[in-house]
Order: sequence, then C-alpha cells, then structure tokens
Amino acid sequence: MRGISRKQFGDAFSNAAIDLDDPDLKEALAGAGLDAGKLDALDGKSDGRVEGGKALDELYDEIDRLDRQTTGLASQQERGLWGAMRAAAVAPKPISADQGAQLAAAARQMVAEDRPRPGQVSEWALAGSAHCENPDLSSPSYAGRNTWKCNVFVGEALNRAGLPFPLNEQSHYASANALPSQSRFFQPLAKLDDVRPGDVLSIQRAGESGHVEIVTDVARDAGGHVVSIASAGAHEDGSHEGDATAASLVAAAATDGGAAKVTVANETFRVLRPMAPPAGATKAGAR
Repeated sequence: MRGISRKQFGDAFSNAAIDLDDPDLKEALAGAGLDAGKLDALDGKSDGRVEGGKALDELYDEIDRLDRQTTGLASQQERGLWGAMRAAAVAPKPISADQGAQLAAAARQMVAEDRPRPGQVSEWALAGSAHCENPDLSSPSYAGRNTWKCNVFVGEALNRAGLPFPLNEQSHYASANALPSQSRFFQPLAKLDDVRPGDVLSIQRAGESGHVEIVTDVARDAGGHVVSIASAGAHEDGSHEGDATAASLVAAAATDGGAAKVTVANETFRVLRPMAPPAGATKAGAR
C-alpha cells in the first residue's frame, strides 16, 4: 500500500476488530473489488469482523496486491479504503470485574508455579530465563538472563486470562514504562478507590526501566477507602505477591485526594485497567 507500511496498518487495529458490516466499508470494499466473505474468513471466524495479527497481515497483503495491480488503487483509491477501515474499527472496552478476577487468579497461579529446585533460580528472577506461551511473540524464550521480566510476567498472565498485551517492534512484550501510553490496551483510573483485582499497577521511572504488577487483592476501611493493595509480579529474585509495591501509592493517595496517579520521588504510580478484546474475540492462550 503506497505510503502505508505494514506496521502502521497493524498498529492501527491493535486490540481492535474491523467491522466488515459497516456500510461505508462495504461500499469501499466493493469499489476495490475485494470479496468481503473472503476477508471475513482470514481470522478463521465467520463473524463479520477481521482481527488478530495474522489476519491483519493477510488483509494488508490482499490490499497491497490490488495496489500493485490495479490502476484505481494506485491512484489513491486505497487511501479511501484505508480510511473506511479505520472508521469501521471496533474499539475495545475495559475488562469486567469477573475478567479481572480471572486475571488476578492467573497471576497468583504463576507465582504458585514458580518453585525452582534447590540450587536453581526462578525463571522470573533477573538471573533466570523465562519461557513464554503467547503465540504472538517472535520468540518464546527472549526473556533470558540479566533481563528484567516484570512486563513479561504481566504479559503472560494476561495471555493466560485470554486478554491482549501490547507488543513492541520486535514482537516482544512492551516495556513497563510504555504501558500508560497504550490506550487500546489500558485505561487509567482516576480514583484509587475504584481499584479492583485484575487492574495493573504501573510505575514509570524517569531515565530507567519501570515496573509493573497485577493487583490481586484490595483491603478497604469501613468507608470503602483503600488501605492496602496486594499485587503479584516479577522481581530481582523471582515472582512474589504482597502489598509492598503499592504501599507508596496508597500512602500518597491518602493525602492527595485519592488520585490513582501520584508521583513519589522519581516514580510515577498509576493504576491501569486492562482492555478486553472486541466482543467475540478470543486469545489462543486463554485457559
């Protein structure tokens, strides 16, 4: 496609579905001579939508093939098709409380499974080597020794719960510091009292790598205000669950109007709610 790279195309529909039943898109597809039924089958589901990295890759190829062969497309008709597809994108929505509970359970299960034998280190430790199950990654073993793995732990937990996690240009899990800007995948909470299991505790650090964990439990006082937050994640010596990571956020929020975003020293704490795939989408790693 002229002027539209494969990455630009894929990024436009990350964690979104293209609604083939959208009237304007139907008209654009017909004008380009593209078979909507064929496109519908690209992701293996006949539901009137196209979603998922592999299907989007094939959709790009279909349009690119016409772009190279058809005078109309080469003379900017593909731009109208591109615009119609973006307008027909179905946006994700925040996960439900039940989905959050499933995600928290997945994170706890990963901690429970992290039982290295005597003399061995945890796969989630800085010195360990993690093996990933997400089929969308370019390599299942990219998170090797001397690699911080908090983002990998969280990405794998979301994959287990059937939820998407953003990938970077290498098709690895996006870094912890990058997550607050990933609006298709995470929605920031405004008030800390809205936090619940399955939310993501994000810590951005200026000039260095951040940190991220999954909220597994929330303790409240009689008035419903948060007094502690338990979370699970990967640390230097392995995976743990506890309330220490969120302690600074809880203490600062208590004196800052209860905001779910606070800055303590050079660390900016946020609570992010994961976004679910569009209705009808499934993840291969869900269990």
